[in-house]
Amino acid sequence: MFSTEQVNALFQKLRLRILHALYQIDGLCFEECEKDLTEMRAVINAHGQSWHSEIDEVLNEVYVVNRFVDLLSSYSTTWLNISKKKYSASWGSLQSSMDHLRSVKKFTNGTSSIILDFFENQLIELEKLYPYKIFVSMGASVEWFECSICGKDMDSLECEHIKGELYRGKLAYATAKKIGSIDHVAMVKYPQDKRCVIQYDDDGPQFKLVRYVTDLLTTKTMSPFSFHHLEYSKRMETNPDFRKLPRNEKCYCGSGKKFKKCCEDKKLVEFDHVDIVPRKTELSNIFPSSAGAP
Repeated sequence: MFSTEQVNALFQKLRLRILHALYQIDGLCFEECEKDLTEMRAVINAHGQSWHSEIDEVLNEVYVVNRFVDLLSSYSTTWLNISKKKYSASWGSLQSSMDHLRSVKKFTNGTSSIILDFFENQLIELEKLYPYKIFVSMGASVEWFECSICGKDMDSLECEHIKGELYRGKLAYATAKKIGSIDHVAMVKYPQDKRCVIQYDDDGPQFKLVRYVTDLLTTKTMSPFSFHHLEYSKRMETNPDFRKLPRNEKCYCGSGKKFKKCCEDKKLVEFDHVDIVPRKTELSNIFPSSAGAP
């Protein structure tokens, strides 16, 4: 919940547009959703300009409202890319969704809400569909970092701003200046930015699970808001490499052992199985009229 009456009133004014945008995403009507988002940004900008001289708290909360609209936009783009089989692009928009979600939660003091919890849980499950496990991290020599607020060196005593904090509705961040040579490239499991990945072709086998989601969407078996979670299990299936041989012959696998002491009992093999579990989610429940702000 926002702490200022002005921004709470603004968010309530946007509520019907937000709910309509959510319905458009669920119905795969992404162009209509973008129209709703454009209208929302116009309303927010109009209010933001009229509050230009307002206290910092109001301007900072307007920033959060903008990031919530950005979350809806990147979330919509993620499902658009999945439906269009643009899987590499969908990974990027999914990461943008996560970034905007973290920003909204941070500047509402981590306040939990039904709709933010829904987005967070679903986006985490969506990430599991992708083949990316190892990420690339680069290091380079940099002469100094420019503050986005004052333009001074953010690491110097002259800059009073803290990276990642809001100042009158503007985020303080550092821009690297006079970048020198790259001094290392590392492969990591837990990067700050998950966008640096090995690129696969959209029609490659690495996107098998995401491709299945596309099939569910295009056949209307599942809609974006009914994607819930993944369930993992072990299954047994026929081994495609299995060949029946006389028990005392050398095994076909090349081990040099007799068939009876090697692959005779490998007609069936165990493999990992993933079920995509849908659960119908009513949009009116995750964004009720009494929800207020995220």
